[in-house]
Amino acid sequence: MGTIGNMKTKWQVRLGYWVHTAVFSTLVVITTLTCIRLLYESLFPRWLWAGRPFPVVGLTLLVTIPVLIIHHRQSLAVTPFSPLLLNIFYLVSPNVNLVAGWLVLGGSVWLTAVLFWQRSPSPSSFMGVLWLWLALIPIYYATMPHVVGQADTFEFQVVAPRLGIVHPTGYPLYLLWSKLFTLLPFGTVAWRINAGTAVLALAACTILYLFTNRLLQHSLPALLTAVTFGLTPTFWSQAIEAEVYALHALVVILALWLMHQLLTATRRPEAWRTVYRLVFLIGLGLTNHLTTVFLLPPAAVTAWLAWRVWREPLRSVATRLPRLIVAFVLPLSLYAYLPLRWLAVNGEPMGASRFVDWVIGGRFQGALQWLAWLNDPARYAIIGRLVLAEWGWLNLGVAGVGLLALLWRNWRMTAVLLITWLGFIFYALNYYVPDLAVFIIPAHLVTAVFWAAGLHMAFRVLRRLWSHAGIPLATTLLLLPTLLAAARYWPELADRNDPALLQWGTAVLRLPIPQNAAILADSEKIAPLFYLQQAENVRPDLDIMVLPDEAAYRAELDKRVASGQPVFLARFLPGLEGVYHLRSLGPLTEVSREPLTHLPETAVPATLTFGEVRLLGYSLATEAATNPQESAVTLYWQATQPITQTQVVYVRWQAEDYTGQPDAPAGQHPANNYYPIAAWKGNEIVPDYHHWPRPMPAKPTRMALQVALGAPFTPANALNWQTVTEITLHPLPALPQERPYRLIVGNTAITGATFPDQIRPQQPLPITISGIGSAAELSLTLAEQYPPATPDLLISPTVTSGSFTWATELATSQKNGRYHLILTHPGQAAFCGWLTPPASGCSLGIITLSGVPLPPDAINFEDKIALLKTEIPETSLHPGGQFAVTFTWQALSPIAEDYTVFVQILDANDKLVGQVDAWPMQGTFPTSQWSPGEIITDPYVIQLPADLPPGEYRLQAGFYLLATLRRLPVVDANGTPVDDKVVIPGLIHQP
Repeated sequence: MGTIGNMKTKWQVRLGYWVHTAVFSTLVVITTLTCIRLLYESLFPRWLWAGRPFPVVGLTLLVTIPVLIIHHRQSLAVTPFSPLLLNIFYLVSPNVNLVAGWLVLGGSVWLTAVLFWQRSPSPSSFMGVLWLWLALIPIYYATMPHVVGQADTFEFQVVAPRLGIVHPTGYPLYLLWSKLFTLLPFGTVAWRINAGTAVLALAACTILYLFTNRLLQHSLPALLTAVTFGLTPTFWSQAIEAEVYALHALVVILALWLMHQLLTATRRPEAWRTVYRLVFLIGLGLTNHLTTVFLLPPAAVTAWLAWRVWREPLRSVATRLPRLIVAFVLPLSLYAYLPLRWLAVNGEPMGASRFVDWVIGGRFQGALQWLAWLNDPARYAIIGRLVLAEWGWLNLGVAGVGLLALLWRNWRMTAVLLITWLGFIFYALNYYVPDLAVFIIPAHLVTAVFWAAGLHMAFRVLRRLWSHAGIPLATTLLLLPTLLAAARYWPELADRNDPALLQWGTAVLRLPIPQNAAILADSEKIAPLFYLQQAENVRPDLDIMVLPDEAAYRAELDKRVASGQPVFLARFLPGLEGVYHLRSLGPLTEVSREPLTHLPETAVPATLTFGEVRLLGYSLATEAATNPQESAVTLYWQATQPITQTQVVYVRWQAEDYTGQPDAPAGQHPANNYYPIAAWKGNEIVPDYHHWPRPMPAKPTRMALQVALGAPFTPANALNWQTVTEITLHPLPALPQERPYRLIVGNTAITGATFPDQIRPQQPLPITISGIGSAAELSLTLAEQYPPATPDLLISPTVTSGSFTWATELATSQKNGRYHLILTHPGQAAFCGWLTPPASGCSLGIITLSGVPLPPDAINFEDKIALLKTEIPETSLHPGGQFAVTFTWQALSPIAEDYTVFVQILDANDKLVGQVDAWPMQGTFPTSQWSPGEIITDPYVIQLPADLPPGEYRLQAGFYLLATLRRLPVVDANGTPVDDKVVIPGLIHQP
């Protein structure tokens, strides 16, 4: 029996050894293949050999065998290597996503190293900090913008270098911190200040790790929660740009750390030192963000809980009150920065009333409605959606378990954490601003602590059920959602590094703008203009400004024009026609009392006649200075006699085998849509700027620039087009596209393409393809079947030199259905991805030919958004009252842009009496975040004037893009634009 038992033991040992070796070999092979694929796709098309089977197999064996030998000699455990299994997700994926691939690979290697660190008898906290930095610093650095931001970010980037004054509440602590980083000798000014914010974010995550580690006495869940919190979308976005919320998070987590110290203090002197530090920290935090005040309730509860343990006489506590007041007030002295710098910047004293109003944020008090948590149930849905977007159901479930576990283990600290969470959530419920998500970052910090406690509880259960082997697997599974979410969010953050807005500002400031002119800009266009002027010293002579509302813009414009100062608009301001002469200077609109009577020397003369309107000349840029992917032309018009009918201008490119779409479906009034032809006076010359997508031919092509006048929304085939000039357009170099590919079609490498997933039957399918080589011989078709493989595996792909971007349209004459979009090079083989066999062509994706399915009576906004329902509780209007309306939208397709909703009430004479412009869901749910098919209930409240006259009124609503001010057209069942708004009559005010 003993011999049989020994034989079983030997066989079990051998079987275990071979299973162990097989599992480890599989992990090494998966990781090696993933590395080869990522290198192939990252260096494409330089390492084409890395995409063929024989070299890949050889290289994999070359790596795997030595690693197996080392593993055998070192007798390493297999379970810490289990995170490497995550790479199978990218290895088997047919799609190219380099961000996801590298993130998963890096995350799996990082987690493997962390698990080996955890196997040491006593993992040091210092090493945990290094692992945290190793995870976050590369990601923050890779996504940190080098260009100027928008809104508050741009303001900090402009003001901090010169120690100026920013909007209330002034934020002196953050400004002084940012000023230090502007002294760095490298990087743009914007990047330096962003880097200063990233340092604060890393500090906040570091303290979160140390605090959670101390609370749970387990470094692994503490480390994972710090990394997970650092990659939550909102905190990540605020960690890499000039904003105050990373510093705010640092203050909050430091305060929670001190509260925990206070609750665990064993000696009274130690406890009082902690109290002084906590009070000082809260005072210091108030110089950065006023919501630090919500740390006072948990701090008071902490002090009371600690006092119950000390039982120090109240008289003794009272004697320490003066020192507590000093500790609180002393850091508040940083607010002296405001009056001191106000005098230096503005040349006048700030004054006590202005100082107080600035510090308390008086201008924002109207957005804070303390009873909204009772009166507006929609707020709970908004906050819930924001929290869910950060964490997801799985992580929130883990956090819920952690809350219960922590409540059982340490109810006092749990109570403090819950009060902190409730305080910041309560504030968000009552604060009506679009960027609401940033105000609940402190609540996310608390959620992260609960998540760590849930993870700690899961590890304890697994350790009992499965020894230590289950922890690596559980850790791997819990980290996967974080990695995938980071991969999804990365492109959005990368878009912030898009230089397009800065390029626009640079081009505008290079225009021949007169000395000492004024530019009145909107909240988006002010950013590049003011940054270039203040931080880069470009055109310091100009007055560049943004104002709070249309009334302020109009008053400023009237004052400056009356004084003789040249004034230009970089925003829409209605009601100027008939009062001023308007003309384009590129994308700017000049407002003047004097007409233009001579054709500029830079204009090319033209002699085209459109009825009573003549085209005198033009200035053409085939690649616009503001955006090389667009063409730009300035047309110089003159009316031979007064015009009464409404006519707009249409512009397009046309070639023998190409007819471009007009620059705007509805047409455009001259002078950047400001100056209707009917408002022109005498024989004035009206410069009229247009910009629209540039054709991207596969080879040099002769193109005609054509212009037409007609009524708004006239179909292109019904217009009388006239050719202004002809010019040869050359192919553009390769440009980034929405869909990345790594295809070899003939001798051309395809790196990306952009096309819609769905198109209406008989409508042309727009396709843009980028790559290396030449697109001249490429062919596109729609087919029901995938292209067949070629049996010859010895074909080697080759690529010619040069890069291109080719934009074309494919006719769709097929019946309704789903089709492969096939790209071929006739007579040559294609390689449709990594390790794929040769084929006759490659499928770029599936195209659905069908109309957009809409419910009855739905309004279709360009096949992107449908208006399903409009709810108006009351159609009677009351002077000084509020008008409520709720729209129900549905996303019809993915939306890349963030459209603004406009809701207007007009009288019978088209006079605007009430208006709201905002992103949907009170500004908290931009359209770029909508998923196809998702239904959004979107309420609005319009304030009516107190002097509203009796009469009939109508409601109109729609969407527009702030960057261009162009509205999203309403289309009919055939996809033809018919309007740019939905009109709802029947509103009335009876005396």
